[in-house]
Amino acid sequence: MKNGLENNWYIVYTFPNLEKKIYNELTKKNIKAYLPLQNVIRQWSDRKKEIKIPMFPNYVFINSTERERFNLLKIGGVLKFITFEGKPAVVSEDEISSIMKFETMVFEIETNLVSGDEVIIVDGPFTGLQGRLFLKRGKERLGVHLSSINQSLSVEVCSSSLRKVVSQNSYN
Repeated sequence: MKNGLENNWYIVYTFPNLEKKIYNELTKKNIKAYLPLQNVIRQWSDRKKEIKIPMFPNYVFINSTERERFNLLKIGGVLKFITFEGKPAVVSEDEISSIMKFETMVFEIETNLVSGDEVIIVDGPFTGLQGRLFLKRGKERLGVHLSSINQSLSVEVCSSSLRKVVSQNSYN
């Protein structure tokens, strides 16, 4: 029976571009938090620069009890907790570990993606979805294989919402 005293990973929804500030404030208060960051390479006309940006814009993961989480809404910039069907979304330790694996990848922002490239969606309702790029009837699509149910899905995507995934360990 749950009594609200078990620690779980919850997701807070933040004002835009305040994820790092909120994460820092949480850690100063000794609250276990996780802000997944991704390395992206931004191309300017004169240079390329690798920067860290939140993997999930407006999201910060917080490990707390059901009772403690309500106090976190008092932190400036925190809007609400992510919920599904009226209940707070709880993220498992395995899912947190999977997200952490993504942090070892570098995402190069470029417009010349080709069919077969491993890509991740960085904008829109499918943000974070990763798969292979392919063309169908002249339209760019992202294909994802769900091994747990042995099914494949594809969605039409705009290339500006995609980033190529480059594994840092690909040459090891």
